[in-house]
Amino acid sequence: MRHWSSHPCSGRSESSRLPAPADVREPPVRRQSSQPGPLLAALVCLATATAHANGRMPGATGLAIHPRDGAQLLLGLTFGLALSRDGGASWAWMCEQQIEGNGSNVDPSIVMTGDGTLVVVSLTNGGVLVSRDDGCSFERAMGPLQGHRGVDLTLDPGQAGRVLALMSRIVAIDERNRALFRNFVAHSLDHGSSWEVLAELPDDMRVETLEVAPSDPSRIYVSGTETADPLQGIVMRSDDGGDSWMESTVELPFGSGSLFVSGIHPTDPDTLWFRVPGLGDLNGVLPARLWLSTDGAASFEQIADTGGGMLGFAVSPRGDRVAFGGPLDGLFVAPADGSAPASRVADLVVTCLRWHGSGLYTCALEPNAPYSLAHAVDPAAGFETFVPVWQRAETCPAACASPSTLERTCRRAWEEIAPLVGAETALCDGPAPEIVGQPEPDGGAARLDGGVRPRVEASPVGPGATGRERARRARAGCGVMRDPAVGAPAWQAWLAAFLMLAARLRGTRRREAPFRPCQ
Repeated sequence: MRHWSSHPCSGRSESSRLPAPADVREPPVRRQSSQPGPLLAALVCLATATAHANGRMPGATGLAIHPRDGAQLLLGLTFGLALSRDGGASWAWMCEQQIEGNGSNVDPSIVMTGDGTLVVVSLTNGGVLVSRDDGCSFERAMGPLQGHRGVDLTLDPGQAGRVLALMSRIVAIDERNRALFRNFVAHSLDHGSSWEVLAELPDDMRVETLEVAPSDPSRIYVSGTETADPLQGIVMRSDDGGDSWMESTVELPFGSGSLFVSGIHPTDPDTLWFRVPGLGDLNGVLPARLWLSTDGAASFEQIADTGGGMLGFAVSPRGDRVAFGGPLDGLFVAPADGSAPASRVADLVVTCLRWHGSGLYTCALEPNAPYSLAHAVDPAAGFETFVPVWQRAETCPAACASPSTLERTCRRAWEEIAPLVGAETALCDGPAPEIVGQPEPDGGAARLDGGVRPRVEASPVGPGATGRERARRARAGCGVMRDPAVGAPAWQAWLAAFLMLAARLRGTRRREAPFRPCQ
């Protein structure tokens, strides 16, 4: 490790290198199935649908939960944000333009503070945005954050009003044509109203993730890679709230190029997990690795891998299990220490995971899954235990007092997105949603709404839905029916057939020469 003072004028000393990837212990390689699998099913379904204007299919990419009220949920979407204050019974949608522009393939970092304030990284303009009126308007955070790119956000687990932001900006290009950055961590103690710089970070580092240890708010981790060599991972660790830092470097496997701090043990600040994705793998189709460190990022051990991207990762509230998955491999649950092989519990196109006290939230991809967000009290019990929390057809624009920036900004966007998510006939101005449920027995698991557990059918609404189901969805405010007579164009059918053939050929090659991690 090398020591780094947060003072911008301090010097740096040479660091000692950690072992190369050959010394990072890797588990036996898991053979991939030759069957088409969830990724192909998703692609075939996408071949019969229309992509959103930014080129991505509508779906969920991230989840933030209120620190004291588990019924308040904020979803990051490929087409904006969705907010629920009632455990998923109703959702209010905000368009991408509301958080500054068409985000293309950028997913915003999001948090919700203790008073319900929404804090979001701008999709295209790079700043930090704050909303105190359920997304009806956003204000750009100013002060020291102005003119810098927001990279990541995190909430201090011990202070519901404290938000930390990882910021970066290119300040120079050196003689070797390499970028030099101003990187720093800032924090707000008043739910995003005002900000101050907490710590300056090295200028030769591409920063990527920021996390605070749940059991020790003075323990802060920042990860990234060296500007000169993207295969040199960097972890900055502070034990004193950002006053001083220790830096660890580790050689990343060939073909990768990022190092993400993905979770910290709830009671042990020295135990944390890292994802190592494929270089530039925005769609989650390249092999990824899961690393564990039990000594505060001084050393690393590989405990799992996936054939496709690992877009979701979560640690259980007790820290004894982890969940991970992505678009190709499905959802896995494993012992947190890697002491036993991971169990594949669901055949889902996983796009995000969040383990809360009530259970595991999983972002999936419709129409390959019957929902875009689901919840399971015990995910290891299998796919059948996941209860839908949000489906795309339940999307409704946020109701804001006129005039509002959301109404002006999102009106046209809603006209474009509603048919794509199946909500073109949604009754978004109808009566309040009706939750069908029953009281939880004494000693039962935590509930989503504090009084009853929603009972939602696992099958999405379709042409074969009963009249009762149509009525129930209409009462819920966002019912929609599609015309079964409308078929897919011929070119889409050809594309689906091509994808099926390509997947089978890919499976044959895997049987002959299965993927093995590069050393």
